[in-house]
Parts: sequence; structure tokens; C-alpha cells
Amino acid sequence: MPSGSPSEFTVIIQAAVEDRNGTVLDTPPAPRLADEQATEAYLTKRARDLPAVTRSKAGFKSSGFWYTSFSTKVTVESVNVSGSEAIIQFTELTEEYLASTANGPSNVPSSYSLPQTARFRTSKDGWQLDRIAPSKPGFGLPMSIVVD
Repeated sequence: MPSGSPSEFTVIIQAAVEDRNGTVLDTPPAPRLADEQATEAYLTKRARDLPAVTRSKAGFKSSGFWYTSFSTKVTVESVNVSGSEAIIQFTELTEEYLASTANGPSNVPSSYSLPQTARFRTSKDGWQLDRIAPSKPGFGLPMSIVVD
């Protein structure tokens, strides 16, 4: 069974969150999270969420705004491993840079800090990300998060 160290989970969560945040850019970067680092359930939800993010992004752009870049830092707060499952509490701190048709790119970021919970399951390849969701639902969720 994989070790389940905070650093092991942080690497996977960081890649997943950056992949999610990248979907709001005009030209999303190539995904960093390898398919073997996620369960089929996670990959299916990610594919299902993309059209919703694309619609939101199009609506945002039609009002004259778009994201040009972002930076994200993930901080693992707690790790609870029980058998073949791990529950990770973490905080995502993201700064986003915007541009507008009226003013062009801004060099002042907007930012958010979001507490989240990640669930992992073990597999023959090690720990696999199964789900990420905000720990506190509701207010101010970023465009890249699609809540079930």
C-alpha cells in the first residue's frame, strides 16, 4: 500500500487543481494530472464538467472579460488514511489575472482562498484521486468549479 504522506497527496492535488483552473483560460494548458493518478469516477466528472465551464467562460467573455493567467498554491491541512481510502483537507489559494475589452490585461490579480476536501483510493498504481469538492458549499466558487 502507498505511504499516504502529505507530500504525496499535495503533488496530485496541486496538478488536479491547476488542471481545473486552466480550463478557464482561452488556451488551456495540457493536463498535468496523469490518468493513472485519478479514478474513473474523477475522470468522468472532469469530462462532464468541461462543457459547463466552457459555457461559463463564453458568457464571461461575451461580457468583455477573460482570464489571462493564474497561480495556485495548495496547502494540505490534514490527512486521514483509513484502509484503502484517504480524506485530505486542504486549502487552495489562487490568484487570477483578468483582461477586458475596455482596459486590456490587468496586472492586479483577484484572488480566492477555498477550503476543500479530496478523497483518494488506493490502486495498483498507488493513490488515485477520486473526488475534490469545496468543504464549505456556496459563496464565491470560482468559474472552474462545477458542483453536483
